[in-house]
Amino acid sequence: MSGMFGETRTAPKHKSVEWYTPRWVFESLDLSFDLDPASPHDMPSQVPAWNKYTIFDDGLSKPWQGRVWLNPPYGPETGAWIRRFIKHGDGIALVFSRTDTSWCQEAMQSATATLFMAGRIDFIPGLENQHKKSRCGAGTVLFAMGEDCANALQRMRDRGVFYLTAQSDLDAAAHAQR
Repeated sequence: MSGMFGETRTAPKHKSVEWYTPRWVFESLDLSFDLDPASPHDMPSQVPAWNKYTIFDDGLSKPWQGRVWLNPPYGPETGAWIRRFIKHGDGIALVFSRTDTSWCQEAMQSATATLFMAGRIDFIPGLENQHKKSRCGAGTVLFAMGEDCANALQRMRDRGVFYLTAQSDLDAAAHAQR
């Protein structure tokens, strides 16, 4: 990476991307999952999922089935994880709110429902990050794919800005009730 005035800095070769979702998120969603393809490798997971892949399993390349919970590793691979999630089409993804990125734009266009969280979430640091603060450096957004997941996300609507996409059956039902 280049700095000012021609200074050259090298990015660290190993930077942990292990930041885990706190239990209250799953309690609020009140939903179980079939798969967590980016599960913790260094501590017990809070994710209520039947199947879990860690970094050592390479969940990005493994088969995905059923309802997926995705809190992907943050970094250059985030877009690949989100695109895989969109293609899978069933689950909830939690990521930094990076609305300027192509992967975030694609997710906003594809999701059944979206929740932009108010404030910052205190994540659970992996063992390699114990010395760091747990509050993330950016806002958080959750994307739901599928009606069951959109219903679960709607249960958290008091925690931020929630909206349904035009193609959502929930959206049609909401308009019919007005």
